[in-house]
Amino acid sequence: MQKKQQKIFTSQVGMSLLEIMVSLSILALTFIALMQSFPTALTINKTSENSTKASYLAQEKLEELNSLGYNNITVGTIEAKHRLSDTQSDYLYYFQRQTIVDYVDSNLQNSASDIGLKKISVTVYYTNALSKTEKSYSTVTLMSQW
Repeated sequence: MQKKQQKIFTSQVGMSLLEIMVSLSILALTFIALMQSFPTALTINKTSENSTKASYLAQEKLEELNSLGYNNITVGTIEAKHRLSDTQSDYLYYFQRQTIVDYVDSNLQNSASDIGLKKISVTVYYTNALSKTEKSYSTVTLMSQW
């Protein structure tokens, strides 16, 4: 009867201290890698957000000029590159916009004379959160006199 009891104790399988240490090390490394990816993901998200805001700001200016009508839009630089807000706490402080209106001919090339077509170019500048460099978003539309 003693032999059976001894056999039961020797046949039990468990984890050694070394196995537990290896598994905890793997979990710790995985956790650290995941935690380091969060700041990168936040930066990428901010870059995307700034790009979207820039497109909205450009579209806003186009809509504003479109509402004026063809004859009320002067040719030349409507807005020189400037900050959209002077207040640093305002999100618009980090965006700059430039708007240029030109006459164009039937081939959509810049022209000195008015044949009834104007090209409106709006460029919004912002800082890329990832590379800390200035990026721009440009949009162009045509407006006809008729």
